This record gives sequence, C-alpha cells and structure tokens, in this order.
Amino acid sequence: MWAFIKSIYKTYTPAQKRVAFFCGVLLLGMLAALSVMGVNLLMAKAYFPNITFLFDPRYRFSDFYDVAEFTKLGLNIYHQQGPNYFPFFMVLLLPIKYLNWQAVLWGMQAAFVGFYVFLTYRLMPKISYKAVWTGIFTLCSYPLWFVLDRGNVEMLLFIVLGLFIWADKAGKLKTAGCLLALAINMKLYPAVFLVLFAANKKYKELFFTFFLSVAFFATGFWLTGAGDGLGTNLEHFAFYHQQRPFGLQFSHSLMNLIRVPVFLLCDGGLHETWAPVTHFSAYVAVSYMLFMFALFALISLYVIFINKEFWKAVLLLTLAEVGFPFVSSDYTLIHLAVPILLLFNARPQNGPQKAVCVLLALLMMPQNWWAHTYYMSHYAMVLNAGSILRPLIIILLLVLLMRDFTFKRLKQGMVVYLQSLSGKTVLK
Repeated sequence: MWAFIKSIYKTYTPAQKRVAFFCGVLLLGMLAALSVMGVNLLMAKAYFPNITFLFDPRYRFSDFYDVAEFTKLGLNIYHQQGPNYFPFFMVLLLPIKYLNWQAVLWGMQAAFVGFYVFLTYRLMPKISYKAVWTGIFTLCSYPLWFVLDRGNVEMLLFIVLGLFIWADKAGKLKTAGCLLALAINMKLYPAVFLVLFAANKKYKELFFTFFLSVAFFATGFWLTGAGDGLGTNLEHFAFYHQQRPFGLQFSHSLMNLIRVPVFLLCDGGLHETWAPVTHFSAYVAVSYMLFMFALFALISLYVIFINKEFWKAVLLLTLAEVGFPFVSSDYTLIHLAVPILLLFNARPQNGPQKAVCVLLALLMMPQNWWAHTYYMSHYAMVLNAGSILRPLIIILLLVLLMRDFTFKRLKQGMVVYLQSLSGKTVLK
C-alpha cells in the first residue's frame, strides 16, 4: 500500500506534491486528535475537555448569540458595555434583531462553509482526486470546526478577506480596496494587508482604502454615538481577556509565551492567584505592544523591499494578523487557509517549503494531546498543548520565511524600489 502511494506521489508536480504532503500531515493530525479523544472516552474521563477539541459545550454558538443580543439595542448599542466590534460593522448587523436568530446562524455557517469549499477547490492546483483533497483540507481543519462551534462572526471576516485576496491577485484593486476597508471596520487587524498596496507601489489604492476605512468608521461612530461607550468596552475587553487569564484558553497569541508560564507558576490559576497574572499582564502590555510593532515593521520592510512572492507576503501578514494581538482565539487561524492555498501554487524553489507545510499543518490541526481544566468559580478554563506550541510554531515560521533577510538586501531593495517607482513590478 505504501509503495503504491509513493509511486503515485512521484508522478505529481511540485504543486501537487505540496497539496498531498500538507493534506497528509493534516489528516494524520486529525486522526491523532480523534485517537486521543477515543482513549479518554474509554478511560471514562469528563467530556470537556477530554473527548472534544472544541470549546465548552455549555457555551456552543454563544459568540453569535452574544452579538445578536446587542442588536436589540439598535443604534444605542454602545451606550453601555457593547460588543468587541467596530460601529460600522455592528450597524450592518442590526437587521438580525428582526430575524430568526437560529436561521441567521445556520445561514451564516452555510455561507461560510460553502465559500471555504469553493475557494479551496478553485485555488487548489490541478490534481487527481481534487475533490478528495478538498474534503481533507476542509474536514480536517481545526479552526473551521472551532469557528463553527463558537458561531463567531469571524466567518464573515474570512469571506471578506478571502474575496479581498482574490480581487487583489486578479488586479481588481478598487474592489480589493473596498473589501479591505470593510474588513478593517469589522476588526482592526486586517489593516496589516495595506502593506500589499505599498509593496506593489499602488499608492492611489492605498490612500483610497485608508480614507474609505476612516469614512466607514466615522459613519458608524456617528450613527451609534459610540463615544465613551466604545472606549469603556475596549477597557473591559483589555481587562477581562488581555490581563485576566481567560484570554489564554484556546488562544495562540505570542503573548501566551510569557503569560502562560506565569499563570502556571501561580498555583495553577486558582482564584486567589488572578492578581499576580493580572498585574504581570498589565505590566508587560506596553513593552509587548512596542515589540510587536517593531516586528511588524520588520515584516513590512521585508515584504515591500525584499520579497517578490505574493503567497509569502500574504502568509507573513496573516501570521502577524493572527499571532501578534494580545489575545487571539483559535478561530482566527481560519485566515491561514488562503495563504496555504496560495503556497500550493507557488513556483518551485530551493528552500524549506516542506518544513513550512508541516508547520502550517500543525497550526491547522487540533492540539489536544495535552489538555487541562482550571476551574475558576463556575467557569472552566482550559489550556492545551496548542496554548504554547502554536506561538512557537508562528515564530519558527517567521524565521523560515524571512531567512533571506539581511540589512544589505534591505538597503539594495530600497534603492531598487525608489528607482522603479514609475515601473509596474508586482508580487507574483
């Protein structure tokens, strides 16, 4: 059987081999996760978190229903503690209050899965049994199951960003700019993709997107009268998720690397130990933010002045989008699907593309090999292997992808960039 599979693999093109290799690793990861769940079931362990790699089932779809509850307030949505989304996006969601919430949830999930499958099938290279590879890529995706389980509107952001990347690659820059402006007004983090316009010297589209984003935000701000309510909500989010331990569970932020050890050292996160974790998080927050800004600046310089490949630019910026925030829930990993599909179609080259595929597959598979519940009052907070491994994988990916960075190459790239401002060189 193995010899048969190997003989078929040898006939594949480099792009087809990347598809088969990535999906093979992803499938093994899902089978390993299911095996762990099966063993825990035989050992009669508690369902959560031992016989699932998803969130606490008591709160299934709660992200959606929490947002839906806010729509009941209409345009007064920010006059008290409001949602974690920007005003313009919430205005677009207000019609939900007049509809059947369960139908809206199912419709959003169906649209998301349909778009995910469509995008996967269209962007995947020509390969025998393409539908099978598409199925593996979809069904073995941990962030896909996680975002469906939470009912999080990140599904809508994925659709918008997926269309943005598609439009940008197709050269439909005005459309891309409108989609990116909308995405930025859903969450701020997609603003990292403005770097793509700078890399391609599309300054007109860059400023168009920026000012359209500001116009969208101002419109939402004016309609909702957000004012102090929005600021109060952001402060609450910062305290509840970024400082207290709750933001650590099912999260892959690079900040986990310094927060999780402190949490574990404080007697396993008992209620009376919240204070040390909270004070430590508040103490390092500014330093962490400045370091992430510096790292993002380095990535931006690399994308603009050194890198010439579209897939790598999108992947680097996506890693910054999902890994750099103070808190980044695992459903945001769904955004890696698009750059992974672009990687499948990349030109063959010498380098650690196989290692990059393995690391990306590790990010996209469940990491429930170790999981432990810390009870805080009535709330069960879970840490698993991914709480530490995923941030480490993101760092390793950044190092591998930017391994050719040198200040000499940066200087040369700046010179070439300035000399070719009137040219039409774009990322391929």
